[in-house]
Amino acid sequence: MRKTPAVVSLALGIATSILVGLAGSYLPYSHARDSIVDAFATPGAWIAGLVYPQGVHTGRGAPNWGFAVLGLNFIVYILFWYCCLQVVAYFRRRRQQDDAPDLSVRRGGR
Repeated sequence: MRKTPAVVSLALGIATSILVGLAGSYLPYSHARDSIVDAFATPGAWIAGLVYPQGVHTGRGAPNWGFAVLGLNFIVYILFWYCCLQVVAYFRRRRQQDDAPDLSVRRGGR
């Protein structure tokens, strides 16, 4: 069965989400751990900020803001991995084209 980049990026997005959650829960407290987990959570918070400009304090947004951040982070991770896989596939195709022998037929008698 051929694995498409969309399916692989979905699996990698799920794995990234799980690993970020586990890192925040099980790694010992340190400033570095908090900085890394916050860096991975920031893209979803920025996008959720467009819908909930005051964060959890936006009207009735308090219960939904956290779900929005989690869902948007998940989408960002999937898009990140999809783009990475497309770049890798592009360079693989390009390398295969460069390594392929030139089978063109020469005209001119030789």
